[in-house]
Amino acid sequence: MEKDIDIYNKKENCYVKARMFYNDETKINRQIFIFCHGFCSGKGSNSVKVVADKLLEYEITSISFDFPGHIDSEQGTDKLTVEVCTSYIDSVIDYAKNKYGENIKISFFAISFGAYILLNKLIGDNSEYDNIVLRSPAFNMKEIFTNCLLKEPFEQYKKQGKAKTGHGGKIEVPYSFYEDLIKHDIYDTYYEKRKILIIQGSLDDTAPIKDTYKFIENRQEMELIEMKNMKHHMNPQEIEIVTEKMIERLNINKLT
Repeated sequence: MEKDIDIYNKKENCYVKARMFYNDETKINRQIFIFCHGFCSGKGSNSVKVVADKLLEYEITSISFDFPGHIDSEQGTDKLTVEVCTSYIDSVIDYAKNKYGENIKISFFAISFGAYILLNKLIGDNSEYDNIVLRSPAFNMKEIFTNCLLKEPFEQYKKQGKAKTGHGGKIEVPYSFYEDLIKHDIYDTYYEKRKILIIQGSLDDTAPIKDTYKFIENRQEMELIEMKNMKHHMNPQEIEIVTEKMIERLNINKLT
């Protein structure tokens, strides 16, 4: 089952628009996966729904949500900053713990831009999380933005202070968004020692896999599963294959 929920973000004084995927809400006592979607995506994308439906086969509930400026978000792209986005993640975590108990296990499945935001959120975070999975992570977000997502000339973007971005130019973002990406370069700022599973296509045409190899170099706690002949945007069948790989690697078993 699915239901849309509003999660209050005290820091931003707004509601985070979220969606819960569950079998029986009265029996949520094991763990919850939190999704962090990609740029120009949202809480109900195929990338989220295929994984969420598969997790339900293992009686695992999940929650997805919209980042600022995406889908149903109350806040616009003027709030699309690392700080505000991480506050959205914190709000969802607080919601899960308040509703289902402090001992519930929290896991993450973060995609592309969502993976970049999640890694920024983990900097200096001493909380324990059960599993952290990054799919097609945008480690080098500032270059991905200028090379793939920006739909107008960079100088024009800088001069006008805003530009259309994303697939089909669906989202207009201020120049301050790019400045924020420079400020939060995870190659320079991320030194956490968390165990992380990365799953990425060998032919990723948005977040080059060479960027991933550069990021995980000398990080023994990070494991990469390279999916041969898959690109950044995966069809539902490919997402199912990725999900099966994740479940197998994390040793997730069905309840009996």
